[in-house]
Amino acid sequence: MKKFEDLMSISNDIENITAEEAKQKLDDPNVQFIDVRDKDSFTKETIGNAMNLERGLLEFYLADGSPLENDYFKKNPEKEYVVFCGLGGQGTLATKTMKDMGIKNVKNISGGIAEWNKIKD
Repeated sequence: MKKFEDLMSISNDIENITAEEAKQKLDDPNVQFIDVRDKDSFTKETIGNAMNLERGLLEFYLADGSPLENDYFKKNPEKEYVVFCGLGGQGTLATKTMKDMGIKNVKNISGGIAEWNKIKD
């Protein structure tokens, strides 16, 4: 069975940014935040204008022809996407998935919303 460290080594294959760097992008109209946590967590708290795309369904949201396909990405190919989760693990995996599925400018907030909450004020 694959070890957690090996799974998270994909962090080297994606672009990670700090919560502070993400905060600087919050009001940029060319940046869309993507919250990959479950709907309950998203409803309780999120970052800015974040779109909720649950990690467990992400491939279905992105795949051409999927019944759950979200065409936002096709309509906005030049946007920068900033992904986050609770602590960073799901965000890392989601960012890699998005990159692998053809989203070009996608970044992960290291430490997720937990890090964001430390600097948000």
